Amino acid sequence: MDDIQILRDESLLEMARQDESRKDVLMSELITRYVKVIVIKANKVASGFGMFNRQDAEDFISEGFLALLNAIRTYEEEKGSFSGYANACIDNRMKNALGKAKRELILSKEFDPSLVKELSPGADDIIIEKENRIEILGRIKKVLSEREFNVFEMYLDSFSYRQISTRLGISVKSVDNSLSRARSKLKERGIINSD
Repeated sequence: MDDIQILRDESLLEMARQDESRKDVLMSELITRYVKVIVIKANKVASGFGMFNRQDAEDFISEGFLALLNAIRTYEEEKGSFSGYANACIDNRMKNALGKAKRELILSKEFDPSLVKELSPGADDIIIEKENRIEILGRIKKVLSEREFNVFEMYLDSFSYRQISTRLGISVKSVDNSLSRARSKLKERGIINSD
């Protein structure tokens, strides 16, 4: 029996799809690998909004697990690495849940309009954020090749691997490879965290 803990995510998923007798064990291993990621992302989203309690963080955790299960169900090799695909699914689902929570808060009877001013960025904050992004992207551009930079920038703007592939006229695998190289270079230079 092979040691499933050393298998790549893609291999686990493929084996689970082919071997019904081991599917539960293989899926359990795959899901376990993403538990910490989902919890960290959920807590970050909940605390970033500033109005959530522990129950709200748990709601985002549930959304994260639903997104992971959907990623497992819909993943295909041409979508790039499973990790990248799963993380994008989780991020998108949590962003959608956050948007829904914000709309519900605004529509609720307990809504305090004074909180909107505190939570909403002012014009100065928006200008500073744009200047910071330009400065950071300038630093990143010096480190990456032109293709790596274009792929990385589109990825930061929430484009899917397929959308990047179509817009740049390259394969999904090339998108994945470019992102991998970009992350490695940026981690080496300390521009992004090595989490």
